[in-house]
Amino acid sequence: MEEIKIPFHEHLVRPCTRFLKAIWCGACGENQYRIYGGYRCNELGCDEAFHNECAEALPEIINSFHPEHPLTLIQDDDLHNACSLCQQRFILGYSCSICDFQIDMKCVRIPPPLVISENSCLHEHPLKLSYGEPSDSLEYDCAVCGFNIGYKHKYYYRCHQCKFAIHLRCVDKAPGAYHTSHPEHPLKSISSPPDYADKKCLLCGDEFDDSKPWHLEDKKLHHCDVCNFSICRGCKTNPPPVCVVSSTTHEHQLHLVPRRMDFTCNACGALGDRSSYFCLQCNFMIHRECIDLPRVININRHDHRISYTRRLGHGESPWKCGVCRKKVDGFYGAYTCSKCSTFVVHARCATRKDVWDNVELEGMPEEEVIAPFEVVDDSTIRHFSHDHNLYINKDGQILHENIVCEACVFQIGSESFYSCRKCDFILHEKCANLPRKKRHVCHNQPFTLNTVSRSEECFLCDKRFSGFRYESNVSFQITLDVRCCSISEPFVHESHPHPLYHVSDSTGYMVRRMLSCDKLSCDECDFSLEFKDAVLPKKVMRNRYDDHPLFLSYGESNVNGEYYWCEACEAKLDPKKWFYTCNDCGITLHVPCVVGDFSYIKHGTKVSYEE
Repeated sequence: MEEIKIPFHEHLVRPCTRFLKAIWCGACGENQYRIYGGYRCNELGCDEAFHNECAEALPEIINSFHPEHPLTLIQDDDLHNACSLCQQRFILGYSCSICDFQIDMKCVRIPPPLVISENSCLHEHPLKLSYGEPSDSLEYDCAVCGFNIGYKHKYYYRCHQCKFAIHLRCVDKAPGAYHTSHPEHPLKSISSPPDYADKKCLLCGDEFDDSKPWHLEDKKLHHCDVCNFSICRGCKTNPPPVCVVSSTTHEHQLHLVPRRMDFTCNACGALGDRSSYFCLQCNFMIHRECIDLPRVININRHDHRISYTRRLGHGESPWKCGVCRKKVDGFYGAYTCSKCSTFVVHARCATRKDVWDNVELEGMPEEEVIAPFEVVDDSTIRHFSHDHNLYINKDGQILHENIVCEACVFQIGSESFYSCRKCDFILHEKCANLPRKKRHVCHNQPFTLNTVSRSEECFLCDKRFSGFRYESNVSFQITLDVRCCSISEPFVHESHPHPLYHVSDSTGYMVRRMLSCDKLSCDECDFSLEFKDAVLPKKVMRNRYDDHPLFLSYGESNVNGEYYWCEACEAKLDPKKWFYTCNDCGITLHVPCVVGDFSYIKHGTKVSYEE
C-alpha cells in the first residue's frame, strides 16, 4: 500500500477505504465523526485521519469562484481566516495573495450549486447564487437567521421572482433539507428525537446524546416525521457513500440500504439492525464499519500477528474468541494466527480500540525479537541490565530478607537464580528471562522493559515498587511492575481449578482507575480475581530468623462463625478470606500485615509517599 507525505503531518499516511471514526480531520479540523475514502496515519500511537481531498490538496489551484488568480494552500490552526463563500472560519484552505479571497476545504470539496432548483425544501422558486451587496439590501433579510443580507455575507441565494434570500452559510440550517440517504422528504433539524422515534442515528448507530461535550450544533439531529427517519449531524454533513467498491472486502460492488433491517454481517458474524451494505449479486451483507477490515494486525491478547480470514470453516471443536471468550461462528469472517491453529478472535473484538494498537502490518516485516541476555556458557549469561557476567545457581537457597531479586524485588527463597560474583546483583532465573518487549491485556500498545531502579506505583495493583518495570509511553505513560506484566492468558492460579482470563467491556483507551478495577475471570463459573491478589507471593520468609515459611491460604469454607487472630497486629482475622499461615506452628496473619505497602521496595530506596 503506497504511502504519501503530506505537509501538515509528521508521518507518512496511507489511503484507506474503511470508515474511519475520527472526531475531526487532522488537516482541516472539520468535525466529521467518520471519514470514508480518506487517509490515515499508520504510526503507533497516532490516530490522525484525513479527508482524501485534504491529504491530496495541491499547493496551488484555480477555483471557479475566483478564476482571476491562482489560490495558494494555507493552514492556520488559530482560525484567523474565514471562507469568502460560507463565512466559516477554517484551518486548511486556499487564499489569493493578490486580493481578499479565501475558501475553505469544505467549499472546495463540495462547491455550493450556482442554482437551487424550484420546489426545493427552501423555496418554491429557483434560487440563484449571488455575490456582493444588493442595491436594495435593506429589503433583504435572510429567511433562516433573520439578519440582513448585508455586505459581510458576500455570497447568498436570492429569488428573482420575490424578495426571498438566504445566506450561503444558512442553507444547511434551513428548516428542511434533502439528504442522499433519504431523497423522498426533507429532513428537519431538531435538538432531540421525538418520543416515538429511534434514539440512534439510522446510518451510523450513534445515540443522540445531549450530554456530549460538544458544541450545541453538534448535538442536533435531522428527522423526517413522515418516515420516522433520523440521522446525526455527522452523517448529515458527511453522508456515507451510496456505493462502495473494496476488493479486500468483497469482489462485487456494495450498495447502501439506509433503513432499519436486522441482518448478520458476513464479515464479522455479528448482528446488525440498520443501514447495511448489500451485494445485489450474491446476498452478501456487511456493517459499514467492517468494510476494508485490516488484513494483518497485532493485538494485546496474543504474542503473534493475526490475519483476517473471510471464513473459518468447520472446526473439530467450537471456536472460542481469544478476547471475549464467546463462541465464534466459522461461517463468518474472523482473525486467526498462522502459528497457533486454535487461536481465533472475532473481527469486532480484534479491532476494538483497547485491544488493537491501530497499526496495519500487511507488507511490513516481522519485528526482530531481542533476547534479554547473551549465553556465555551452560551456566553463565551476560544480561542486558548488568555489566558483569551472571552465574546460575539451581540448588542454593537464600532466606535473607534483605537479599532480593533486582527485577521483582522479592526474596530469592529456594528458586533458581543468577548472581554476580563481583557485586550483589542477583536475579531469579525466571526474571532473567523476562522479554525486552511484550504486550499485556491492560493496554493496546506494547510495553518495554526498563531496568532503572526508582520508586513508582504499578497501574494494575497500585503497589509501590522499585525494581524493573514495563513502560508504555507512546500515547500516554503506563507503568507496570514485572509481576503484573508477567500475567498472561490463560492464567492458572492455585486458588481456582479453572484457567482465568482477562475480561473487559471497554471499547476505548483504559484510564488509570479502570486499570485498577480490571479482573481475571473464569469462563466456567462465577469466579474472578483482581490483579493485586493474583500476584501475591505464595511463600514468604518474614526474616532470616524464622524457622518456618508462611504460606498463602485461600480461605477456609468449613469454618462457621469462628475467627482467627493475626500474629502481627493482634486483630481478628476472617478465615474465609485469604490469609498467611505457618503449616508447622499454625499462626495466622492478615495479607496486608505480611505484604505491606513497602514490600516491593528495596532497602535504602528513597520514597515520596502520600497517604
